[in-house]
Amino acid sequence: MSESLFAEASRLIAREGWLLDQKRWDDWLELYLPDAEYWLPCYLDDGSLTSDPDSQVSLIYYRSRAGLEDRVFRIRTDQSLASTPLPRTSHLVNVGDVAERDDGDIEVGSSWASFSHRLEQQYHFFGSQTHVLRRTGSELKIAKRYIVVMNDRIPCPLDVYSV
Repeated sequence: MSESLFAEASRLIAREGWLLDQKRWDDWLELYLPDAEYWLPCYLDDGSLTSDPDSQVSLIYYRSRAGLEDRVFRIRTDQSLASTPLPRTSHLVNVGDVAERDDGDIEVGSSWASFSHRLEQQYHFFGSQTHVLRRTGSELKIAKRYIVVMNDRIPCPLDVYSV
């Protein structure tokens, strides 16, 4: 894996958090391919996560970008009570590994933390994540995002801008 690929993938992952913090929803959605999967599994117990979003509970699961687009629509039109008012957020990401897969996609492993302030309360979430990136023309796009939230308790609504 080249240093330039590591830098390009790291920039994309960092940009995703920054766009969420800036509430630049259209630019954030553009990072995702139309068939991109977005998944936050639940813990079954202290050491194992759900493995099938179709038959087990997930914190968030969207089979494609259309689910993310619907989520953004609800945020923008105040149809999400959990997002009214929207929190102020700050995302931090530490990319640990970038690897080219046999199928040509790029897998990026990272740790993340997010901080938010809403209704006079401050919250933080943290965890790990895996992005699968795919080159489309000259740029990388997100084909899949798999996010593990490591908090024991989730004290407020959890949404796409929370992770």
